[in-house]
Amino acid sequence: MSEKCIVINGGHELNGSVEVQGAKNAVLPLLAVAILTEDDVVIEDCPHISDIDNMAKMLEELGARVEREGTRIRVSGSVTRGCAETALYKSMRSSMFMLGALLSVTGEVDMPTPGGCDIGARPLDIHLDGLMRMGARTYCDGEILKCRAESLHGANIVMRYPSVGATENLLMCASLAEGETVLINCAREPEIVAIAGALKAMGARISGEGTSVMRIEGVKSLHGATLRPCGDRIVAGTVLSAAALCGGDVTVYGVGANDMRSVIQAFRSKYCRIDENGIGFRVRSEGRVQAKSAITAPFPLFPTDMQPQFLACQCFSDGISRVQETVFENRFAHASELAKLGANIAVQGNCATVVGGKLHAGVVRATDLRAGAGLCIACMKIDGESKVLNPRYIDRGYENFVGLFSSIGADIALSEL
Repeated sequence: MSEKCIVINGGHELNGSVEVQGAKNAVLPLLAVAILTEDDVVIEDCPHISDIDNMAKMLEELGARVEREGTRIRVSGSVTRGCAETALYKSMRSSMFMLGALLSVTGEVDMPTPGGCDIGARPLDIHLDGLMRMGARTYCDGEILKCRAESLHGANIVMRYPSVGATENLLMCASLAEGETVLINCAREPEIVAIAGALKAMGARISGEGTSVMRIEGVKSLHGATLRPCGDRIVAGTVLSAAALCGGDVTVYGVGANDMRSVIQAFRSKYCRIDENGIGFRVRSEGRVQAKSAITAPFPLFPTDMQPQFLACQCFSDGISRVQETVFENRFAHASELAKLGANIAVQGNCATVVGGKLHAGVVRATDLRAGAGLCIACMKIDGESKVLNPRYIDRGYENFVGLFSSIGADIALSEL
């Protein structure tokens, strides 16, 4: 089978408008939420990306029925077992979303430690500590994580770090557990608010979503509902970063500016004006980059999933910038790929120092989902033809990435080597 690549002829301004799809990081846990009831659950605005396709296959292996029509996915029936094919679990980190839901429904889960992009250890201790406090027994047999629970009960759980995945898992378990659960120092991301809203639409009793303390009063059962994810703020941020770097006039719809506050602040500069409204934002850029620094952190601070895109833009800046990664310890693999294009980046520990300058066309390889997006953005700025290998990583989180940027003026195409 021939290897595919993305071919980009850079140097073009971007102009037009983009409507972002439902957030990958909301749709995936919503699919897990859907197995908490035997009633039909319909999830709208689901993008066509490989992670969602794999999650749907996993639900089918577990016994649920999954039907897709356009951007709408219907999940019905009950799961019949607590384990799926190892390869599916290993292909994506999002399989971890299944842990809380499966434990609530089946009481017995055997799950290979999840896979996904190689961006750091991403330990599971926060997930498992919370589940054990709610009455689960957990242990690891080689590479298989085993969880057992005859019943689940409410608990006060102080999370040592506001993990998004752990918050979602504990939300699912707590919704059907006996008594009240209090999650302290939980995640506050818009995707968490979307999951809590979905569970409430199905009959769960939850308060405090969007804050660092959530209270969940367990109910005996949940019912079906039609659910809609929040817009994908990382897709929106990726378009924003490309427009800021390449110059032009691009309007992005489908994500509220409040969910993008830290990203907008990071890219707004004397060269780039960003106007906000209730349903999106407009980027008008001169195609120049002001040197700025960023530190990744949980929401509402600068998201780690925007770090590669921001770093790529800073390679063209008018000075020296520093990017500190505090969420994942192995998320600078794209720095060495950018260096192949002439970028001046020095990585020491969890900090990258970037001296802005002019880059040249070349061939680079995506090492993970967001790194691939960052490399494509850099190539959109560079005059001449560049190639980005391993576009399968990008397919995990962006629906028709090539078509998206073609629609606003980029000279970009999917090809074979």
